[in-house]
Amino acid sequence: MSARLLPVSWTPAKRIYDLVLAAGVAGYILAFLHLAPRLGDPDQALDGQSLAMKAYGSCAFLLLTLALVIGPLARLDPRLLPLLYNRRHLGVVTFLVALSHAIEVLGWHFAYSPTPPLVAMLSSEPVPGAAPGLPFVSLGLLALLILFALAATSHDAWLSLLGPPGWKALHMAIYPAYALVVAHVAFGALQDGASPVLAAVVVGAALGVAALHLAAAWRGRAGDAAVAGTPWVDAGPAAAVPEGRAIVVRPEGGEAVAIFRHGNRLSAVTNLCAHQNGPLGEGRIVDGCITCPWHGFQYRPEDGCAPPPYTEKLATYRLALAGDRLLLDPRPNPPGTRVEPLALALPLPPAGAAAPEPFFIGWARSLDPALRRVVLLAALGFALGMPALGVVLGATAGDAAGPTFATVPGEAVLPDLPAPAALRGVLLDGPYPLLHLPAETPGGRSRTLLLARDGKLGAQPDARALHGRLVSAEGFVLRRGTIEMLVAGEPLKPVADTPGPAVPAPVPLGRWRLQGEICDGKCAAGGMRPGTGIGHRACATLCLDGELPAVFVPSRPVAGHGFLLLGDAAGGPALPAFRDLVGRRVTLEGEVERLGDILVFRAARP
Repeated sequence: MSARLLPVSWTPAKRIYDLVLAAGVAGYILAFLHLAPRLGDPDQALDGQSLAMKAYGSCAFLLLTLALVIGPLARLDPRLLPLLYNRRHLGVVTFLVALSHAIEVLGWHFAYSPTPPLVAMLSSEPVPGAAPGLPFVSLGLLALLILFALAATSHDAWLSLLGPPGWKALHMAIYPAYALVVAHVAFGALQDGASPVLAAVVVGAALGVAALHLAAAWRGRAGDAAVAGTPWVDAGPAAAVPEGRAIVVRPEGGEAVAIFRHGNRLSAVTNLCAHQNGPLGEGRIVDGCITCPWHGFQYRPEDGCAPPPYTEKLATYRLALAGDRLLLDPRPNPPGTRVEPLALALPLPPAGAAAPEPFFIGWARSLDPALRRVVLLAALGFALGMPALGVVLGATAGDAAGPTFATVPGEAVLPDLPAPAALRGVLLDGPYPLLHLPAETPGGRSRTLLLARDGKLGAQPDARALHGRLVSAEGFVLRRGTIEMLVAGEPLKPVADTPGPAVPAPVPLGRWRLQGEICDGKCAAGGMRPGTGIGHRACATLCLDGELPAVFVPSRPVAGHGFLLLGDAAGGPALPAFRDLVGRRVTLEGEVERLGDILVFRAARP
């Protein structure tokens, strides 16, 4: 307790808890980022930023799950109570890890675009009722804002300002925050189905949280006495109240009341601690005072007042006896009202008849040996289990598309181009600017490359005016499977006084109906790993807004091609016609033609 709002000093036990928490979190992140990639398939390795997103996001989910299961676990087994009193620190760390996840997402998926990252993030979600699929980015953002509010108000200064009921009501928002996080993962990462291990962890964690809370509620309901009737209600046999402890009764239509026994005297007070509405009925009589198990706030049983110099007060209740039955007046007295304790003529249990249960309060500097063993096992389990989970989840957090995205079976991967590359080719227009490299030798293979600039931008704005011209281009080449893209660092330059090769004419191939995914050509070509899937949808949409080529990746290669350049039915760029379908598994139908070495899919809106 503290009479004024002063920083609470850490006890040695609290310092150890914080060190264990820091060690577990650091171990998880390091194992996920550095150890797991060595154990996973190198061909499916994620890029560093995408790996960091998954590391921080999954760690925050596990920490939030832990914060929610500590409470019911401590109610089911009081030996775990010492873990409950470091939960504020756990909550703050959870927010910081979740914030790191959000920063990584903003700095990668929403960066390198003319659109400000926050604006892009808020405008990337599908409109309910107008677009398929469910939003998930906004769910994660809302959960992060709730976690920020809880972390920012964790100090007792906010408790004093908001009052215990208001403060507790605010911090109950951790439950909707958890629901939002589960939905964020379910509608995002789990839709891609890339990691069954992640799906098992998320589903198992959510079910575990629900099951533990139901079990704790059932046990609490079974342990409390529910009574009805006014003005006096039967609270059960007086002998049922254990020495130094309490029973909790819940008068119909009233608040819960804790009836304590100290010696052969009974006193009744509200079950809500004046500090944070903690459950006083789970506390003990320590040094003649009712002691809250949450943070050690104390009150005299007879008047509900904290001993001087503290000023907290509780509502008190009147008690009476009817034979061996205990009667309670459910009408509360004003806080601090003295009520003479009810004297009993019951014999005390013989000394040494039963070993007292261990009791821990937040300010305790030492632990009972029985508690110390349980806490040590829990600390070791957390410090070792978190890195182990980091290895397992990190090793399965691969790129589902594999090393050669949509590579045609049996076809050799195109040879590497030097980086940076200096190329000469014919500029083709439709539906995006392309660079066609004629065969170097008779009977050799020609190549057609997609074009882009640095960031989330397509070819230079005046590139279409160079259609049919021989141009020189410098930059580096991205390639994945059969997708090749030249990211030009300098503007395309027409080559003067040099006759250009013949411009390949489009070859109609008929009307096709294909199932696959709409992606941006740059990330799908290896600009990001993964560059596909629902989690990448917002990034892909920003890329296509910047007029990067849209590609349609079919479920399996068709006609010797692992991708098709996607345009709308009129032959223009894919956006805005397909904006709401980006990153989703869809079925499209339209005209297909061969342009150079690329298939162009002029699809109709389904």
